[in-house]
Amino acid sequence: MLPKLRPGPAVVGATALASSAVAVGGLIVAASFSSPAPPAQLPPAAAVVSTAPSTSVPEPTTSAPASTTTAAPTTENAPDRRRATGPILVVGDSISLGSTAAIRAALGPDTTVDAEVGRQFSTAPAKVRAWAARNPGPIVVDLGANGTVSAADVDAVLTAAGDRPVVLVGTFVPRSWQSSNNATLTAAAARHGSNVVFLDWAATVRAAGAGVLGADGIHPTPAGRTVLATAIREALSRATRSS
Repeated sequence: MLPKLRPGPAVVGATALASSAVAVGGLIVAASFSSPAPPAQLPPAAAVVSTAPSTSVPEPTTSAPASTTTAAPTTENAPDRRRATGPILVVGDSISLGSTAAIRAALGPDTTVDAEVGRQFSTAPAKVRAWAARNPGPIVVDLGANGTVSAADVDAVLTAAGDRPVVLVGTFVPRSWQSSNNATLTAAAARHGSNVVFLDWAATVRAAGAGVLGADGIHPTPAGRTVLATAIREALSRATRSS
């Protein structure tokens, strides 16, 4: 279950993503695949409880049955709204690609991580439209490290997503487009309502300190992948509660 966070649009600190990629000529280069990583290990199955009926016969009674009241579910027992809406899509580049296992561990084994080395944000609208036509689940877009993000492309993604929860992960990359991309994503989240949350990846990396990113200063270490996945989960929880 996702932690409850206060509703409303927000800028959330993000986490670093990692893979064995390197940056060449402004693009992030590494081995790629688009299929989801193997499912994370599922928790142990719950113990089986016998439901066989009792053979004892209750003695008759003449008293009226006592009235019963069903207590409202507690926060701990309430259904997880994120899971109820369906599996999650994560669209990303080599940063998400290298963090696939951590992302699936944080968001659920049925999460689809569609990630590719060097992917541009301009490819996201078609990916989101295709997913949204078949699935009702939330969407995470983690793109922008490989080039400029346009407001038109972000608006197209959010229009295709509709009113479902969406997380836009910001960039932390030593390139000229880092600041402008983050500004574009932040503004789009504010325009489209509280079901869209901007995850401030740069702020999260700085807050986490050393050990989050690899030698290239772009892709997360194993520990950084977990930081990223956890931040995505928390941002998605806020977007879900607001949708």
